[in-house]
Amino acid sequence: MPASPAISASLAAHYTERLRTHGAVPQGVDWGPDAADHTLRLDRMLDVLRLDVPLATRPSLLDVGCGFGSLLERIQARGLEVDYHGIDVAPAMIEAARAQHPGGSFAVADGAALALDRRFDFVVCNGVLTQKLQHSMRDMTDYAHTLIRSMYEHATVGIAFNVMSTHVNFMAPNLYYRSPVELLAWCLQELSPRVRLDHAYPLFEYTLYVYRDDAPNMMYGAHRRADGAER
Repeated sequence: MPASPAISASLAAHYTERLRTHGAVPQGVDWGPDAADHTLRLDRMLDVLRLDVPLATRPSLLDVGCGFGSLLERIQARGLEVDYHGIDVAPAMIEAARAQHPGGSFAVADGAALALDRRFDFVVCNGVLTQKLQHSMRDMTDYAHTLIRSMYEHATVGIAFNVMSTHVNFMAPNLYYRSPVELLAWCLQELSPRVRLDHAYPLFEYTLYVYRDDAPNMMYGAHRRADGAER
């Protein structure tokens, strides 16, 4: 089996087991038990929205590897106007997401092999690229590039994703660590010159934001809540 389908299948099995063991809580998507850390990661994903973009309607967002839909819950808690859609390679996760958020838009799909008939303003991926499980670093890097390209191709404005940082004093063998300098350079060379890297939050990872060079003219600003107030 080629690397990308094999890794997607491994991730689906891994997260299905975690969900079965822990339920719809951060440990169920293989994060630690600290809810504040989980919320911090969700907010880093939503920071991709911190642009005043001349869109005709509220921005659409595709959540790749959505798990049980915690990003949608965070969007609602913050009162953000976002047209949310979630996909996950694990059917059990989508079942849990639909149970947690009746009426939400969720579907089973592989983020590394997307063949959607539409694009989204923003595409985010929280956690998928922090795992490598038993796969080699080379195969995981190929998979990461495939997934990031797929996200970028399905976005009209920008993408966000997180990766484990190499600036740590310990590396777990099952996690995917990538030099932030190296991955930033790859994004600049292969995708777009409009990039931003956040390595400042207190976890052992970083988030990369890549905005399309052909996106509408954008100006950095505060994203507005549904009630019109700035956050």
